[in-house]
Amino acid sequence: MLGVIENMSGFVCPYCGKKVDVLGAKGGEKIAEDLNLPFLGKIPLDPRICEESDKGEPFLVKYKDSPAAKAFIEIVEKIVKIL
Repeated sequence: MLGVIENMSGFVCPYCGKKVDVLGAKGGEKIAEDLNLPFLGKIPLDPRICEESDKGEPFLVKYKDSPAAKAFIEIVEKIVKIL
């Protein structure tokens, strides 16, 4: 295992930008610590990820400035450094 990623880590309101921890917080960090693995990051819940995937469209291209896209990119950069 390369590390732990916390998926659906909160929801960032597209209107006001406020983050809400819908499913709790820091669960991924705790798991990484318990397993002695690197914590790679958090990807916030964004319904557009599923919508674009269902259409076969790359979310990262269409919504590159979204919090979720930025989180994906940061995680990929960490994985590349590990590899």
